[in-house]
Amino acid sequence: MVVPEQETEAIEFILALGKALHRYGTAANRLEEDIREVSRRLGLKVEVFTTPTTLIMSFGEPAELRTRMERVEAGELDLGKLGDIDDLVIQVARRELTPVEGMTRLQGIIDAPSRYGYFVSTLSHAVTAGSFTVFFGGSPADVATSAMIGLLLGLLAQLMKRSFDQAHVFELVGAAVAAFAAGVTSSLWSAVVPPLVTAASLILLLPGMQLTTAITELATRNLIAGTARLMFAVIVLLQLVVGVFLGERLANAVVDVHQAVPLPIAWWMPWAALVTASLGVTVLLRATPRAFGWILLASLVAYLGTRAGSEWLGKDMGVLIGAFALGVLGNLYSRWLQRPAQVVVVPAMLLLVPGSLGFRAMSSLLGRQTLTGVETMFIMFVVAIAIVAGLLVANAVISPRRA
Repeated sequence: MVVPEQETEAIEFILALGKALHRYGTAANRLEEDIREVSRRLGLKVEVFTTPTTLIMSFGEPAELRTRMERVEAGELDLGKLGDIDDLVIQVARRELTPVEGMTRLQGIIDAPSRYGYFVSTLSHAVTAGSFTVFFGGSPADVATSAMIGLLLGLLAQLMKRSFDQAHVFELVGAAVAAFAAGVTSSLWSAVVPPLVTAASLILLLPGMQLTTAITELATRNLIAGTARLMFAVIVLLQLVVGVFLGERLANAVVDVHQAVPLPIAWWMPWAALVTASLGVTVLLRATPRAFGWILLASLVAYLGTRAGSEWLGKDMGVLIGAFALGVLGNLYSRWLQRPAQVVVVPAMLLLVPGSLGFRAMSSLLGRQTLTGVETMFIMFVVAIAIVAGLLVANAVISPRRA
């Protein structure tokens, strides 16, 4: 039996842990499951409910519940800190650390500076944007232009995230800047394809991960959290589309935008882009350097699995095989190394998530191409559901490590 003082300390630790897991991007189904498991290890009875903006926990017996509601905001994905928190939770759950010691260390993890400096983080925007241009079929000219715009967006992100109000319009402003820069560059360099460059430059702003997480939450019966996250993804897509529309109109008013046709790319470029994209997302998601090899392997498995699945199931459903292979690898990584599967799964999923499809769908609807927009939107949801299905089947075959 837990004495009252120890129970209070354990509850304070659980509350802080829930906020930290929410802050660093844990989906509702995993957060609630992990909190329940850790509470059980500490001798607590808890009921948990979470949404993208709310965290509610009730402790104790049904007749004497003590409830705490926290207003929370989603933070940035930080896989390095998520891994550190996972190690800490294991130590507290095994009683190697007391909840008070756990609270102190947890606060130290949260307060620690970013693993990578401003320069490296900004440069990784350029590397990632240029790499994804290759997957969209871009030529070297498109790659160079996307990298330049990605660097510009990285600088813009560093500036705007310092202000609460500016951070809320970053997607809108960033999309306008990207579209305008792509249009102006095409007038100076005829080989550049503006729509392709714009989409590739905005790849990190597209809410593909939010969309996939929302579908996962809906599939695991976390209906309120999934619906709220899904609507947030739709709003972000609309902001990006409006920003691109404004940027394109401004570019057309200033210069003569050149509409080039994408050129064929060399066979080796996607493989090189796979390596550089893995490196870029490792930095952007703040994973530890030692995880890069695993992230590269996971990206390769997801890429090859999707290509093989496309041959078997078709272009839209092929991601199911890629997601399944990625989920199996992530769960094996978690079991072998006692680390969160998200460390390798989340970066590699950027190759699979359907954010660009949602962007195209919204653009078509805004341009009154209703049938094309609805069709693309339907494909986007099919792809998202296929990814979630692959990951859930992988969890059924090889269950992920629990807290």
